[in-house]
Amino acid sequence: MTTEAQTRMHEPEEPHGTTVPAPHHHVNYYFIFFSLVILTIATVLVAYHRFENEVANLLLALLIASIKATLVAMFFMHLKFEGKLIYVIFIIPLVLCVLMIVALIPDLIFSNPDTHPHSSSLHLFNSLSHIIRGAVGD
Repeated sequence: MTTEAQTRMHEPEEPHGTTVPAPHHHVNYYFIFFSLVILTIATVLVAYHRFENEVANLLLALLIASIKATLVAMFFMHLKFEGKLIYVIFIIPLVLCVLMIVALIPDLIFSNPDTHPHSSSLHLFNSLSHIIRGAVGD
């Protein structure tokens, strides 16, 4: 009378705490490298060939830089082969970075304090700190 438990008793048990190596993903690093070289040349060409519209220059340069950053992050930093949690962790600092840039836009637009003394975000911050100090009774 042999049960399954008695039969498995002689099989070796898998050790606990061992890790299985991650599968190796084949990436053509030469293609990525040459893509980055071509995009760098494109960046230099955009810098030398200026369009009349400065917004077009800026958007084109940012587009090329974003593509290069995506290639580096996805392949050289191996983010392409990570789980979905890494993207959630990436989004939070990205949102904070965008919020910081948007918060500083008034300082860039109104950089001359002689013409607009009360419109910068620094003035707004100082006004809020005075309001908070007044409310707290400091």
